[in-house]
Amino acid sequence: MKDTATAAADTATASPSPDDALQAAYARWKKVVEAELKGVPFEKKLVTRTPEGIALQPLYTRSDLAGIPALNTAPGQAPYLRGTRAKGYKDQPWEFAQDLFAPTPAEFNTTLLDALNNGQDSVSLTTSAACPCCGLDIATKADLATALAGVSLAHIPVHIAPGPDATRLAADYLALAADQGIDPAKLTGSIAADPLAHWAASGALPAELEKLYDALAAWTKDAPPPPSTLKTIGVNAALWGHAGANAVQELALALSSATDYLRALLKRGVTIETAAARIRFTLAIGPQFFTEVAKFRALRPLWTRVLTAFGQKPELAAKAAVHATTSWWNKTRLDPNVNMLRVTTEALSAVLGGVDSLNIAPFDELSGKTDTFSRRIARNVHTLLAEEFSFTQVADPAGGSWYVEKLTDELGRKAWTLFQDIEQKGGHAAALRAGYPQDLVAKAAADKLDAVAKRRSGIIGTNLFPNLKETPLAPAACCAKTADAKATACNAAKIDAIKPITFARAASQFEALRAASAAHKQKTGKAPQIFFAKMGPVIQHKMRADFSAGFVATAGFECLMKESFDTPEAAAAAAVKSGAPITVICSTDDTYPALVPPFAKAVKAAAPNTTVMLAGLPADETLVAQFKEAGVDEFLHIRSNVYGLLSALLKKTGAL
Repeated sequence: MKDTATAAADTATASPSPDDALQAAYARWKKVVEAELKGVPFEKKLVTRTPEGIALQPLYTRSDLAGIPALNTAPGQAPYLRGTRAKGYKDQPWEFAQDLFAPTPAEFNTTLLDALNNGQDSVSLTTSAACPCCGLDIATKADLATALAGVSLAHIPVHIAPGPDATRLAADYLALAADQGIDPAKLTGSIAADPLAHWAASGALPAELEKLYDALAAWTKDAPPPPSTLKTIGVNAALWGHAGANAVQELALALSSATDYLRALLKRGVTIETAAARIRFTLAIGPQFFTEVAKFRALRPLWTRVLTAFGQKPELAAKAAVHATTSWWNKTRLDPNVNMLRVTTEALSAVLGGVDSLNIAPFDELSGKTDTFSRRIARNVHTLLAEEFSFTQVADPAGGSWYVEKLTDELGRKAWTLFQDIEQKGGHAAALRAGYPQDLVAKAAADKLDAVAKRRSGIIGTNLFPNLKETPLAPAACCAKTADAKATACNAAKIDAIKPITFARAASQFEALRAASAAHKQKTGKAPQIFFAKMGPVIQHKMRADFSAGFVATAGFECLMKESFDTPEAAAAAAVKSGAPITVICSTDDTYPALVPPFAKAVKAAAPNTTVMLAGLPADETLVAQFKEAGVDEFLHIRSNVYGLLSALLKKTGAL
């Protein structure tokens, strides 16, 4: 008989570990799922690929956390994966840092005071040097005093985007504070010059980069000492996000830009501690909710890793100061009220990611003419998240989620790899000169635009469920001419000319189609028309007729679809009589062989220039060939390039 110790040892050996049991349970689950898929590959059906190349699994378990660093750290502990504050937002919420725009300093001040009296708790001022097309022109100290009149500089953080050089504006701001008798040590916010972002956006600089680095170093040295937390160095990676960059690219470009600044300032006698503490990151918030949560969580440990490489101890390294702004990329002029929903989920992802300050754009921002209502609605989202939804009460609420932690780690690893790639190319400035990040982001944007064009990526009100009775937002000069304005207004000197960022929005292609249809209607008295040959009873044609109507409506076509027909001859006669330059036949696969050839032949015989389309795409290539021979020009189906086909159809009507 075995003794007690031996028996216990045998039992321990025989019992599976918790991880073994978990893996066995997962294997059983996956086997059941694969059986339900009936031969469809698990990876194809249930695994989603993100634009960053990350495979999102349908199920995450504890085992997915193996090897992930910093999981056992608490909020406020290096490397700050779980946030820079031990209590999260409990003692102090994120700054409600709404961007405000106005044509004059006086009008800016009026808008600002209204915002501060109604919930906003910091100032965010973009100068014309930072954004030539919609920034505020601050030419003198008096202009700055007018813009900030009535603002307690000692109590309210003031963030000013001065463009590539903060020298004059910083001096005016410090003088203004001195005029008010304010101790410089009490100043908070940022006057953060960002020559690299300016260079990337406009394609040129107002002075040699080394001279701008000299000015940046001088301002950083002259800035008020602690306890002032005034930031002097901007790292605006949001520009890349606005242009269509994915999360990995935005993180890597933020790191590479900040690293270039550190090297430049160290070379000019600024200590690593001082330089790192004066940096303010700005990232855009994209539409992929959990990816954005993970992106903001990943930035902080990545930045700590960079500072560690510069010789700082992780626990003493400066905490990343992170500002977030809702992205331009996915905002629309069509059905603009949906923008309210978009910015709300984006703001939530930034808050869950632990940002320090946040700008939530008004739903009508693309018009360039926001009003008190749209600004109030945007501002109130802050209050709802902080007070009604109580996100100030829990530190890092996303922490510990197997999905979020794994996604954070994967984003961080990929971003670090890309950052190292940029470093090997000589750093951020050298990469810009070579056009590397510009091309990288342009490719990412093109891939996203292709997904929108084919409706693999849906935009409510734009390429899905359009409202043809609405009046779209008028395009602002800033939005319509962003690239030209930034390029021409940069500086006459055109020093260090490079390829600028190509700015675009996901909805811009379909907005252009709708605008072309609207212009055609205004010119001719009617919108471009498509005749619907709906065959047989409702059950026979409804599904494809509805799909086709939604398809073509995204370009502003008027659908002539009141009647249904019993014979192809009757349908063809009605199509020709309508005078519509395009017709689409809607029925079922089973009925198409008998209906399509006589319909198409009759239409082409009576009106040879009519474009004949078929709703659907037969699986039998022989049928496709027969239909084309009969006169079918296009097949309208779920895998169509919607934008490409609609563009061709509008050209057919003369609208484009």
